[in-house]
Amino acid sequence: HGSNERCAQGPCLRGLGLPRAPRSMKRPAEGDADAAEAAAAAAADSDSSDGEEEEAGALPQAGGEAAAAAGGGAQAAALGFGRRKKSQVVLSDGRVVSVKVRNHVNPLLPHFQKPVPVPAGGDWDKVFRDPSKPIVLDIGAAKGRFCLEGARRFPDFNWLGIEIREPLVVRANEWSKEESLGNLHYIFGNASAGVAGLLASMPTGGLRRVTIQCPDPCFKKKHQKRRMVTNRLVEELAEHMPSGAVLFVQSDVAQVAMQMADTIASVAPGAFVRVERLPAAMGEAAGCNAEPAIEPVRRVRATAGRDYQDKDVGGGEWEHKGAGAIEGSYNWLPDNPLGLMSERESSTISRGLPMFRALFQRVERQAAAPAAPVVAAVAANEETKKAPE
Repeated sequence: HGSNERCAQGPCLRGLGLPRAPRSMKRPAEGDADAAEAAAAAAADSDSSDGEEEEAGALPQAGGEAAAAAGGGAQAAALGFGRRKKSQVVLSDGRVVSVKVRNHVNPLLPHFQKPVPVPAGGDWDKVFRDPSKPIVLDIGAAKGRFCLEGARRFPDFNWLGIEIREPLVVRANEWSKEESLGNLHYIFGNASAGVAGLLASMPTGGLRRVTIQCPDPCFKKKHQKRRMVTNRLVEELAEHMPSGAVLFVQSDVAQVAMQMADTIASVAPGAFVRVERLPAAMGEAAGCNAEPAIEPVRRVRATAGRDYQDKDVGGGEWEHKGAGAIEGSYNWLPDNPLGLMSERESSTISRGLPMFRALFQRVERQAAAPAAPVVAAVAANEETKKAPE
């Protein structure tokens, strides 16, 4: 298993990205029509139990040795085997996989060690219908519903999501195409491996908001090196975010939010300042006439979940610890200033649990401050020249 080679039970379908046969479905004996019919009924029940419709001609559900030798889901699909569920997508390398992916990914794996790619080679006219609109960048977009709702309710902004799990990116872009949303796009990439090229390629002054919401907590000490908000990420954001743009971070785990705030305060001192709300003039500065309200995402049914707010992260110790605190307090925001909830935030709030939020605004670094006395001295000298002798 795990390859396209034959095994004792016939061609291995897992190597093609195919779902396993139901455990209850046994191979019928040769010539046993009743057993074959029962097996087919069991397979139909298994497919319908997910509540997902199927599309024809995209994914082989079964096949012979020729399908296994094809070396991928796309080739097998071309042979005309079976159907593809809506819960499955075709990746960039032709594999057909399920969108039911793991919640946690190791960003340090070799194939993730490359910067986030620039879409369309930097031609933003091919990415957004109107590239002159201000951009909201959501780092760690997950399933993409935050950006999807934002694009629907906030059409004056272009929404761009980055996600490390490619199946979720493919499906989210399919949603965008289905609704003809010209202000929405998702990119498959690892933000902790570098976003400088992506940010530098954006239209000048176009990036107005960056959001990092509920990243992987990496609870174990040995997994702390996998954190999304690294020194490198903060340095690149500080270098490429224009003055006046805002950075919003939040988590349902207090220590994760503390880590993010500490890293921002320590790595980019003077580049970001804490603010309590979105700047009133941001819409005008970003090319919008006003800041229209965005309603929260309403969840039809809240699901039970665990309370992680007080859980230790990395043994309770991390780099830059305490750098983001103000007089010993992090002064978390009581409400979401964007007015638009991510799926994780909506789930957390629905269970009566707190979120830990902070909003930063990009400002000119304080290194330019010493020039002020010089300007004052020049002005005083001019006044002295004007004064009567």
